[in-house]
Amino acid sequence: MRVEFQLIDDLSNGKVLFYTVKLGDAELTEFELFDQNDFSTHKEELELLYVAIEEMSYRGTKKHYFQNEGPAEYMPVVSASIKQANKDDFGIRLYCIWLSSSTVILLNGGIKTKHNPKDCPNVNVHFCRALKIAQQIHNKLEVQDLDNLQLKDLELDI
Repeated sequence: MRVEFQLIDDLSNGKVLFYTVKLGDAELTEFELFDQNDFSTHKEELELLYVAIEEMSYRGTKKHYFQNEGPAEYMPVVSASIKQANKDDFGIRLYCIWLSSSTVILLNGGIKTKHNPKDCPNVNVHFCRALKIAQQIHNKLEVQDLDNLQLKDLELDI
């Protein structure tokens, strides 16, 4: 499947470039698909996630803002009080790929219901796809440095 990178203009402000991907012949990007999910049982958590993205667009991103699950990350914005109130699942996962303090790729995700994301029917496909894309990008980075890697011109096949 062809992977095409697209800059998210509404979130990118010059300090941080947020990208997403469009897969194959899909009409929507992965982040647009994430944004359309019904997270009505996790409204407060979703609001915190979007506030975190907005803050990063002004302050820059640091690797420690993200939780690592292999070469892909997810954005952990759940406060301790929300975690205590939510005993049914592990919260919303927005999978992404942190490349630098100024470049992040936002993908897709869902509500994680199993400890291992590969066992979760909600996030398995998004997690595995993020791993594949991250691995291919990191392989490209071994050949050329990030400053010379133009995501908007990069196409991958997964």
